[in-house]
Amino acid sequence: MIPNPKKREKVKADDNFERLMKLLAGYPLAMEVVLGNLKTQTPEEILNGLQLADVNLDADSENKTESILKCVEYSHSNLSPDAQKLLLCLAPFSSFIYREVIPNYVQELQKLEPFKDYPFEQFEEAISEAIHWGLLSPMLLGDPPQTEEHLLTIQPVFPYFLRTKVNELDIETQDTLQEGFKNHYIEGGNYYMSLLQSKEVNKRQFGIFFCRLEYENLFTALQICLEKEGKIDIYQCLYKYLVIINDYRSCLNIDKFVCEKVEQYSQDFKETNLGIDSIIPFFQKANNYLRLKQESVAKEAYLQVVKLLESLKNVEEAEKQSILARTYHQLGIIAEDTREWKTAQTYYEQALSIKIEYDNRYSQATTYHHLGIIAQKLREWEEAINYYEQALSICEDYGDRYSKAKTYHHLGMVAEALRNWKEAINYYQQALSICEDYGDRYSQAKTYHHLARVAQELRYLEKAQSYHQQALSINIEYSDRYSQALTYHHLGIVAQELREWDEARNYYQQALSICIEYGDRFSQALTYHHLGVLAQELRQWDQAQTYYQKALSIYIEYGDRYEKAKTYFHLGKVAEATENRDDAKNYYLQALQIFVEFNDEYGLSICLPNIKRFYQETQDDSILEAVASLLNKTVEEVREGFNNG
Repeated sequence: MIPNPKKREKVKADDNFERLMKLLAGYPLAMEVVLGNLKTQTPEEILNGLQLADVNLDADSENKTESILKCVEYSHSNLSPDAQKLLLCLAPFSSFIYREVIPNYVQELQKLEPFKDYPFEQFEEAISEAIHWGLLSPMLLGDPPQTEEHLLTIQPVFPYFLRTKVNELDIETQDTLQEGFKNHYIEGGNYYMSLLQSKEVNKRQFGIFFCRLEYENLFTALQICLEKEGKIDIYQCLYKYLVIINDYRSCLNIDKFVCEKVEQYSQDFKETNLGIDSIIPFFQKANNYLRLKQESVAKEAYLQVVKLLESLKNVEEAEKQSILARTYHQLGIIAEDTREWKTAQTYYEQALSIKIEYDNRYSQATTYHHLGIIAQKLREWEEAINYYEQALSICEDYGDRYSKAKTYHHLGMVAEALRNWKEAINYYQQALSICEDYGDRYSQAKTYHHLARVAQELRYLEKAQSYHQQALSINIEYSDRYSQALTYHHLGIVAQELREWDEARNYYQQALSICIEYGDRFSQALTYHHLGVLAQELRQWDQAQTYYQKALSIYIEYGDRYEKAKTYFHLGKVAEATENRDDAKNYYLQALQIFVEFNDEYGLSICLPNIKRFYQETQDDSILEAVASLLNKTVEEVREGFNNG
């Protein structure tokens, strides 16, 4: 509080300073406000002033609050009358003031009648006085900390104190002060929004920094807008900020709040003033339900958007269709997440049809991208590549390098599925490079995860572990617990290949725990399968069979025929190991049937040699007949193939 070391030691030696500290009772808030006055007053002068104000911080909670306000009152009373009057204009601010834009705030206030005669030319001096008396404080930033004079924190009780003073003014002045504050933050919110939407990393980080500091001020201004049935531009800024920092729960709470308020607006006002903006909060609320994995609630929310669009009159049809296309697209994502591939495809095609009809070429890219994902899930590789290349082409035409990252990533996944390892690595590296250039650390996690999977397939196990740990570190940093599950799962696979059994089991159990926590039943199947593989490696046959049956049950429940193949194959291995040859034969043939059906050359390359070996050991001719039927060959052709090396 006192920069001069000699003066600081002198004050600490003063008996009145000790008495002052006892009076403040170690209460941080009161100490922060009052001790700031030591720069200009002696401990005795401050002590006398507080005693006259009857400050007692040893009192009960209610009286303690009153005493803290008296501490603030004491500092406030030391300000000049003009400063006291001008600082009332800071009453709407909550905890932070960006000093450099105060002139903009003044301009908004000067447009309003009650403030036209305020001596705003002295406002900067009044703020300096408030800093001097400990009511405002410059922030300390950096390492080592440096004072930032243009970034001011407000002592927590000071806004409340100012509001009690403002409440003593006439109603017109109170309302007008809110109006000026609201208008100031509509402009400020638009500016911050432009920063958050910037493709330049530094600008985006600048926007995030200021939205964090200004959050309460922006929210207060939004409340004023909603109370006055005004426009909701500030909401868009807060929404964008919370989505960028992945705070979807807070974002959903604001969505709900805004939707509730907008529903109370008159229909006429919504149509003539808000227009399509009256629908946006409902659409974004649905988005956040989806981000929080609440698919069924999200679906209901999107269907509500469709109904609201149908009821909205006097709005450009192109605007309505644009939101409708986005809504169909999101419904496609829900169907995709719940593995309803054909339903997802239908929704995406509806979205694409609208976008093509209204010549919205740029937004077609994301729908082509998701149609690529569906084709990929259906193992229609050429179609998937075609969709992804259309998405890339549009991004290229519009100079949208950032959006190309996710498509390169998925092209990498297709190459990985086709076991084209070099091509997969190349695509993943392109995706990673773009994310690094744009400072998108969060999106790098999934690409590190897939680079790890490729390294794993190429038997670079240490490199695989390193990539997985990088992915895990990012997901932990961003509190993305759900995404951690898949990485724990694959760390388990790597540990298993390194024959670190206990570590592998621990990773699988962590993955399983998260999937159960989030209700992701399908992903549980993957981990049950690998717990089965682990038990099989340890020759724990009963446990292996139990895990495989759990996985199989889930695949059957979800109608995922392809994934069943590898589990049938491993159940066959367990049955063979326990000398249940009839079961082994049936499981092997069920696996083969699925690999043939999906034209999975890699699966066939593992399954067929195993069946050949099994036939050679059993000489069971029914195996030849079944294989011949599946491969569309004669029994003799299969026999010859199986009997020859």
